[in-house]
Amino acid sequence: NDRGTQYRSGFYWFDDEQKALIEASKAAYGKALGKSITTETAAASDYDKYGGVFYYGEDYHQQYLAKPMARPYCSAQPQCVSLPPFEEWAPPGLEHHAPKLPEAFWKRHGPKPHCVIRSPDEPIKWGDW
Repeated sequence: NDRGTQYRSGFYWFDDEQKALIEASKAAYGKALGKSITTETAAASDYDKYGGVFYYGEDYHQQYLAKPMARPYCSAQPQCVSLPPFEEWAPPGLEHHAPKLPEAFWKRHGPKPHCVIRSPDEPIKWGDW
């Protein structure tokens, strides 16, 4: 698998609403997991300390587990722990950012107790819940 700092996960905010959502969801998921989340979080404007350069990954790097034929490439092991419902951790006043997919979607397509390599590889169809 790919290794190195260029492959690390990260959330970078552009405004205060994004910052509040990122920090609150990271804290809620860490609590649900029972351990710290190591994903880097920072203001997008802080990239000056890295030379002021940010490269958006190529399309084939985006949402790779959702792309047909991509799952066998990744050895991700689902934690089988979902982020708690939005209403339980969302900062006040940011309800308009609630997820658009219903809870029924996550019950059917949420984390399963096995390696993603053995997961179906077909795209999920809208309304398939």
